[in-house]
Amino acid sequence: MIYTSEPQAWSALLRQPLGERILPLPDEVREFVHQVNMASGMDAVPVPCTPDGAMLADLRAALARMPAVVHALVSPQLLGVCVGRGLGSSGVTDIVADAVDGRILGCIVLLDIDLLETHTANSWATWKENLPFGGPGFSLAATIAEPHDDTRANALQFLLLHEFGHVVTAGGTFLPRWWEPVPAATFPFLDLSWGVNAQGRFAPWEGSDFALRGVVDFYGTNKLDSEAILTAYSGLEGSDFPSLYGATNPYDDFAECFASYVHHELLGRPYALRVDYDGVPQATLDSFWASPRSHAKRAFMRALLGEPAALPVANDAHALAAA
Repeated sequence: MIYTSEPQAWSALLRQPLGERILPLPDEVREFVHQVNMASGMDAVPVPCTPDGAMLADLRAALARMPAVVHALVSPQLLGVCVGRGLGSSGVTDIVADAVDGRILGCIVLLDIDLLETHTANSWATWKENLPFGGPGFSLAATIAEPHDDTRANALQFLLLHEFGHVVTAGGTFLPRWWEPVPAATFPFLDLSWGVNAQGRFAPWEGSDFALRGVVDFYGTNKLDSEAILTAYSGLEGSDFPSLYGATNPYDDFAECFASYVHHELLGRPYALRVDYDGVPQATLDSFWASPRSHAKRAFMRALLGEPAALPVANDAHALAAA
């Protein structure tokens, strides 16, 4: 949680359209992220940056082309999208609170331009999927955009949808608040795949767990050999998690469900993973949302977001063309 001495300045952002809530990383946020990185043993040193015209246009296009229901869920809680370098991960979401009385003001999403500015949608998704693995041999190829849509704006959109899943979580009651101790209560999304063990830690139900799930490390230094891709993803395909990243904890489980459901089911865009060996395709992984294993989470997403056919994009055709 980030405490601010200027709550009025943050709250004023809520009155702006989403496309105007893009700003350089504020000093109080930069210092918070730096402290977290040091405590986590990460060398990344965050610095603010002002997005250039092309990046700003891509960010605004990514936001404008989201469905209206996403805007409706996120807009009341999103203080801003803060742009910086050296954050240590592609995106981060956290709570901002008044330093005087502890009142929660809303959420901010932080984006690391260093990890995004040279990628298109498919290259970014492929890079992220391979983060836990190293060495020659097996690798993953991700497709989240058709060739004519394989742009940086669509990479940003998918990442923002993931982070917006965390924003929606902060304002909901379907998962525990991540900034507070977990209470002894039921939570509609948490209880689909996760419980709380005797040590107060989240642990998947026996039928949801799989080999290597607990040791996959996306942003640390504990890389698995490339052969582990076969074990990890065969296990994933027998679970009720939407992605390997989503299997790491309940909050990323929901964020990955939210992002991939909006992306694939509402916007009709591809979401496919292929296993290669020395660059030669070996197998294509099953689509989560096309599989019976997604049944419970599909029902949850439909209750939250509505039926796909009834969901318009937030902007009209003229605005799309302009973006």
